[in-house]
Amino acid sequence: MIIAIVNQHANLERTVVARNLAVLRARSGRRVCLMNTDGAHARSGGDWGNDRTAAGLRPWIDTRQVGSRAVKARLSALRPLFNDILIDAGTRDSEEGRCVLASARLVLVPVRGDAIDLDCQYRLLHRLNAARAFNRAMRVLFVAVTDGAGPTSDERAAVLAHVARVHDAGLAATVLHAPCALDHGPGRCVCDAETCDPHAAAEMHALYDEVYAPAPQLAFVPEVQMGAAHALYR
Repeated sequence: MIIAIVNQHANLERTVVARNLAVLRARSGRRVCLMNTDGAHARSGGDWGNDRTAAGLRPWIDTRQVGSRAVKARLSALRPLFNDILIDAGTRDSEEGRCVLASARLVLVPVRGDAIDLDCQYRLLHRLNAARAFNRAMRVLFVAVTDGAGPTSDERAAVLAHVARVHDAGLAATVLHAPCALDHGPGRCVCDAETCDPHAAAEMHALYDEVYAPAPQLAFVPEVQMGAAHALYR
């Protein structure tokens, strides 16, 4: 299963979600690859994977950084090797981002209702709708992120308004409260620190359960059609 995590803000929430889902999925015995296609953060993704290996943390996560021209070929090569591929797909509307959306079974969108940049967010909504028109097997799930005890009614309304603008999108029941608030150490994530940060870890477990809930078998999107999806974005 290919899952893409995208947003329209240069923050760590997207990356935190991707890393924790990868760790939890690998704990279930699946072969998991965590891919980063965002050039601005690709090195940090590789450093995290190297730090995790150096610290002897388990489960081990295979991390890959992929350049803009290599996503399609790399996905084709990795699909037979892994049960699950999670892709930290960044914020940019790019060739690699379009290829990722054309391939994904699920797209997760962490979003803060109190910090929505309308111009940026509408561009993301357009990308998602364009991808859904081609990749009909793709699900889109927004995840509300907030600080403190939120979300407030205004924050929730702002998130729901964006969910409604993406065809057949849903909003996760799980709310993530400040998932980037703590640094759990090199190569570690929230789910490696369940005893010292139990509430944050419980939220990640709840999101994992929603993401990987049993669903009807979805039709495979032929690889030969992936390139044709780019035309829908232009």
